[in-house]
Amino acid sequence: MHKFLQTNPLFVKLTSILLFSKIGDRLFYTALLSSAALTAHSDLAVMLVSLSETLPLLFGFILGTFADRCPNKTLRLVQAGWARTLIYLGIGLIFDDPATLTLIITATLLNFCSDLGGVYSTALITPFTKILVPTTEMQQAQGFLSIGTQIFNVLATFLGSFLLIFISSQQLALVNSLIFLIVTLSFQSLSSKLHSTQRELPQQAPVSLGKALRQNLHTLYHDRLLFSILIQLTLLNGFFSGLTPLFTLLAKDSQQLTKLALPLKLALLSGVITVAMILGDLYCTKLFTKISLPQLALLADILTVFSAGAFFLQNIYLILVTSGVTAFLLGIIAPRFSAQILNTFSVTQLSGITAIINSCLVIMPPLTSLLFPLLANFGLAYSGLIIYSGILVASSLLNK
Repeated sequence: MHKFLQTNPLFVKLTSILLFSKIGDRLFYTALLSSAALTAHSDLAVMLVSLSETLPLLFGFILGTFADRCPNKTLRLVQAGWARTLIYLGIGLIFDDPATLTLIITATLLNFCSDLGGVYSTALITPFTKILVPTTEMQQAQGFLSIGTQIFNVLATFLGSFLLIFISSQQLALVNSLIFLIVTLSFQSLSSKLHSTQRELPQQAPVSLGKALRQNLHTLYHDRLLFSILIQLTLLNGFFSGLTPLFTLLAKDSQQLTKLALPLKLALLSGVITVAMILGDLYCTKLFTKISLPQLALLADILTVFSAGAFFLQNIYLILVTSGVTAFLLGIIAPRFSAQILNTFSVTQLSGITAIINSCLVIMPPLTSLLFPLLANFGLAYSGLIIYSGILVASSLLNK
């Protein structure tokens, strides 16, 4: 990895700025969620705040298509940065404690627009990766990006909670505005180098947005190998999202790890999964190099059956181990999958196809995080988890 970072300086700088912007994506979320929980209509307010974090990713397939059609991606990157800076400056000027429902709705809409800008910026950067990084080093590039994304997301969440001890939500919004100002100026400082790289990017033929979307979907669907892996990753993301609420219900009454309070048990599960995925990202080019993506996906699917069985046994230790190993495999699979996407598809469709993939990957987590707790009310949560893991294995075998 060290050699890769040295030999790809422009990619590293561009990606580092993008990763730094991830702090801005998440920093204010805790403050907004906390303020929403204290309003008179807290259930509605919290739901709106949560949706504002998820929906932008679902709109990604449209924004990615727009990014493919954009002739001056460098200019749009800088403009998106200025827009996000002004949005959070606006939130900082209007936000007040205690917040009213109207204020929460306004701030949520502004946060939603800012996150749309973040998704668009990511889509604009994607084609540069294909030009800047050699095909043989694409897995390392995606491993670096995946590691950075996870670290910065965790850092932003903890940093937001920590800063709220010392400053108000209004001041935190202004800090967020400053972060996006730094991001914008950083993109601007690279603009001359990006402009020269941009000349190497072929332009998409002028077609309607609807036709471009259909072409992207058609191209992705007819690559049967990558499409089948996408299905597996989507379902695996849903499995991990369903684990947390079920683990919460199990851990609160469990006689295992009794010296740890419930929040620490939840943090332990989250920490094991996150660290395991980071290790997988780190070793994605060194381990299981002779095993194909479908075989790795099948192995991860089989491990979800063991995780589901651990819930039946009510064994927290086994849950942590099986979840960690599954996450480790997922950490290996994801960068290889991303690298194959970048190496396979034309640069004129790359932003749109990548955005479609990212939208698919976030569909299942909200559904499973609601489904399994709902099944728990009827005593069927663990059975549901077994069935879900069985579907994962069956779909993997059918795709083979």
